[in-house]
Amino acid sequence: MSEKKKHTEQDLNKKVSSFFDKVDTPYEKSKEEVWELMAEQLEKQPARPKTVWLNPRTVAAIAATLLVLLGLLSVMRFYTQTITAPKGHHLVAQLPDGSTVDLNADTKLSYHPYWWQFARIVNFEGEGFFKVKKGKKFQVISKAGRTVVLGTSFNIYNRGKSYKVTCITGRVKVVSNTREEVILSPDYHAEVSEDGNIRVYRQYASQQVTSWVNNMFTFTSAPLPEVLKEIERQYNVTIIFHATEDYFYTGFFARNKQVEEVLDLLAKTFGFTFVKRSDSEYEIIQTVPE
Repeated sequence: MSEKKKHTEQDLNKKVSSFFDKVDTPYEKSKEEVWELMAEQLEKQPARPKTVWLNPRTVAAIAATLLVLLGLLSVMRFYTQTITAPKGHHLVAQLPDGSTVDLNADTKLSYHPYWWQFARIVNFEGEGFFKVKKGKKFQVISKAGRTVVLGTSFNIYNRGKSYKVTCITGRVKVVSNTREEVILSPDYHAEVSEDGNIRVYRQYASQQVTSWVNNMFTFTSAPLPEVLKEIERQYNVTIIFHATEDYFYTGFFARNKQVEEVLDLLAKTFGFTFVKRSDSEYEIIQTVPE
């Protein structure tokens, strides 16, 4: 090392020593202690997060699993079981919770069997006698309204513009599409009009409402076309009738009778007669043919 450079370093060291002699530092730790303290602090610093790169095959497997799960959920939610009683037949539908529905002729019922444990909902059209097991809320959805129960038995008649509910046991809530609602006790009957209004009255002979379950059909001042429609459903026939005025029928018929016997009894009540046009078509005429 040159003498000049050596003298320069010595002068620099003297100046540094002189500076620190004049400054009152707040630290009383040695250099080694300071370095040790700094090392401890560095060790305490959180580790930087690591970036994990997934294998493309792993990503594809995860995506495929999610798609399968979504597909299964969709099947559970929307898969529909439909039970239909065609004209001329009665059926008993057994629901997943043990509830049963007697289906009158020309009646359709549908529900979601895999979603049943989450929501007991039945879509219904026609006429049925429901025996509902106790449990979560049970709803019967129809075009004119819905019927809500917890555990009870009741009859629903939902055909065309007519929506009628008769409570047999327990309590039943009927809600129209205009959100008008009533609660029925046993032997009470509700009819929902086209405008959503609900009329409630006591049904003193509620057993007549459900007599169809035992193949007996009872009518009280029922319009004759309505009676003829019921005969068509029960026997899977077509009945032609051109009424010149309004007729109402009070009486009954048993389904174990032949359709000709039923029509003969009905026609004689009004002084009419009937003619068989084919194996499945009949006509009721208001004057006896010559």
